[in-house]
Formats: sequence, C-alpha cells, structure tokens
Amino acid sequence: MPSTSKHFAILQGTESFEFKIPFPDLKYVFSAKRILQLVEEETKRDTSVFIDTFGQSLQSMSSGERKRALFTYLLSQEYDYLIVENLFENLDAINKSHLKKLLLKASEKTRIIQIVRKEEDVFPFIDDFFTVNFSQSLEPYFDTVQTFFRNRNDFFSNFSIPSTTTSYNYDYRSFVNLKDVSIKFYEKQVLKNISWEIKLGEFWQLIGENGSGKTMLLSLITGDSHKAYGQDIVLFDKLKGTEENVWEIKQKIGYFTSTITELFNKRHSVIHMVLSGFYDSVGLYVKPLDIHVKLAQEWITLLGMTSIQNKTFTTLSLAEQRMVLIARAMVKHPPLLILDEPTSGLNIQSTKLITALISKISKETQTTIIYVSHTTEKGISPDKIYQLTKTEDGSVGSVLA
Repeated sequence: MPSTSKHFAILQGTESFEFKIPFPDLKYVFSAKRILQLVEEETKRDTSVFIDTFGQSLQSMSSGERKRALFTYLLSQEYDYLIVENLFENLDAINKSHLKKLLLKASEKTRIIQIVRKEEDVFPFIDDFFTVNFSQSLEPYFDTVQTFFRNRNDFFSNFSIPSTTTSYNYDYRSFVNLKDVSIKFYEKQVLKNISWEIKLGEFWQLIGENGSGKTMLLSLITGDSHKAYGQDIVLFDKLKGTEENVWEIKQKIGYFTSTITELFNKRHSVIHMVLSGFYDSVGLYVKPLDIHVKLAQEWITLLGMTSIQNKTFTTLSLAEQRMVLIARAMVKHPPLLILDEPTSGLNIQSTKLITALISKISKETQTTIIYVSHTTEKGISPDKIYQLTKTEDGSVGSVLA
C-alpha cells in the first residue's frame, strides 16, 4: 500500500474473507468486534467511558447507537490514524448522515483506513483502494461458493419447505397482542403507548431508525426482558407475568439475529447445526432421531448445500451461515419466527438469497413472521408493516398502509 496515500480503502473481495487488522493497538479501530469487546468489558467492570461521556452504557444502546457512540468517541481522541470497518452497515439514513459529517471533518486531520465490503460504500475522500480476496489455497472453495450463488434460485424453486415432526396447537384466541406498552430504560423513555396485534400466519415487517426500540420491543415478545412484567402483553393466549411459562413461550418462537453466529464458534458441521434446531441446543450433543436426520438433509438440499453438509459451519460464507441458521430456526415450524436484520452486512446478491428464502417460508408454512430492518426492503412482501418513530418522549408505533 503506498505510504503517500493519506486515506485508503481495503475492499473485501468476498464475504467469507475476514480481514486481519495489522495494527495491534485496538484503540485506533472501529469495528463490530471492537464494540462487542467493549460491551464485555462493561459487564465485567460495571462502568465505562461511555457511561461517563454519554450517560448510557453501550450495553443498553441499540446497535446503531453503539456505532454512533464509539465512532464519536474515537474521533474525539484525535488519533493520527483510524481504522474504520463497515461503518454504515445497520445504520439508518439519519445516523449515516450524521456520521458522514463527522467523518469528513475528521479526515482533514486524521488518516482514515477504511475496510468495506461494497465499493459504493467507499468514503468520497478516499485516495486509493485495494481489493483483498482469498489466498490461493482457498480458491477452490471460493469457486464452490460462486457456484452456490449462481444456482440458488433454481434450488429454491425446485424444492418445497420440508415438513416437521413437531406439532403445535394453533387455535389461539390471541396470538401476540401488546396494548399501551410503555418502557423506560433507566430514566430514558424508550417505548410509549405501543399497541400491536399480530395474528396467526401474518407476515410483518418491523421498521424504525437506530435507537427507536426495535430490539426492546422484540425482547418483550421473546420473554428476554423483565420489563414485560406488569405490561398488558398477551402471548399465545397467556397474559405476561400471570400464567405463562417463559420456556414454553420460547419453544414456540424461532429467533434469528445477525449476532447469533457468535455463539457457534466450535467445530460443528452444517448438518449438525440444522439438526440442533430440533433439540434447542447450540450444536448437536445427542444422537439424533432418523426422522430428524432425514428432515435436516431435506433442508440442506433446499439450501443447495448437500455437497458441503459435513463442512465446518464457521468456514461458510456469511450468507451460507445465515441460511443454515434460518433453517435451524425453522425445522420445527415454530408458530412465530423472528428475523432480526438477517441481511445486515450482506451484498446485494446475498441479500436476494436471504429474502428469497424468507419469502418461500412465508408462502409455504403457517409460521407467523416478524422481519426486522431499518427500512422497507426489496425482495420481501410483508402483509403489514409496523413502524417505530422516535419522539422526545419515547418511540411511538403505527401500522403503515
């Protein structure tokens, strides 16, 4: 890389490529991994510079707010150089605009080294850029991935969604129903008078800018937030905090978030990952039933991964990993499937694959779907859209026509 370039970008030529930052001092680095490290430090120390600076911990912020807080803090330190990895992923238009202004101002004094997946995301002031692909030893696998992408649409049209051995009682009077739900986090009002009814079999898209409370709203439904108690929330005919069993609720929900891949860091194979969905485990630790093996292989056939079903999950491309995890969430055909930003960090081609799979699930199963994103997205056709809009008194919700 020429030392004369004030600013330069490194383009990741493939999604499976993981750039190894050659700078040992992480204080100069902005990345999703860096944010996770800081969140872990907060939980251990129960304090951080972000609480002192912003009056709020990173742990309590949304994904977009975390990015904005870390980037703002790094710029305030006036380092000689700053490494910025995929800054705009998962950000809404408002936050992108805000950070672009900060970035342009900082580029006058600070050398920016940008790492990005898409050429169109390269900052306008970048002097040079370089494309980084797989090493020679990994090229055969890269060819396999390229074939995988070229043929995916044929696989989706030639195979149906596999059946399941799990049965549920779908005769719910009230599937998911929130009435006038208001939530505070510390002294900050996050949600205000949220009313949202979701009926069996519907396909919803939940949208809202960063920090609007999408993650908090989901946690009320999944049972992961204690703030649901005392609220008027009915899940599968049971009022929250009275007669429901949290684990019974969770068994009825398939849940995918783009950060879930962090849980699967052991050498689990693709087939074991899909099978683990039958046993609600992180990986497979029991001898599976023959019928479950058969159904898991049908899912793998649908995904076009038969030739790599024994491959280690962590070696797959990002798009492949996410399709495997969506299959894992769907093997039991749960009454409710929550997909929290399943296309974040993916290029256009990979996004089309994910949305095609989700659309197929919506059309061929009874599963109710909540698809979460910042904006309406091409490739999916939800029945309804629920939008969270930030106000000074907390986010309010509305159903878009």
